[in-house]
Amino acid sequence: MPNVYFWEPEIQNHGILHAVLSWDECDRVLDCATATHLGADFPSGSIDLCGSATVAILYVRPEEANDVWIAGFYRIDADPMMIRERIRTFKKTPSISTRTNGRRS
Repeated sequence: MPNVYFWEPEIQNHGILHAVLSWDECDRVLDCATATHLGADFPSGSIDLCGSATVAILYVRPEEANDVWIAGFYRIDADPMMIRERIRTFKKTPSISTRTNGRRS
């Protein structure tokens, strides 16, 4: 299950775990965003923030990697507030599975 962290490089924290998502929820979060693979290690140093002090980071564990998602960390290229709001909606609406195991249709 992919994890979403919020990381604030300016204060050099290691990221705060915000959500553990099913693959369906991950697809719903990333439906309006792109993700850039950053590698096997949690990012450090500076990163292109696109004007935001907080960066949303997606982590895919090696045992959960698949044809679409290789293991490692990804920068979610979207406004972190939008990501938070999408995650909040999971508690409000039931999940309707249209995709399986992280495979996009």
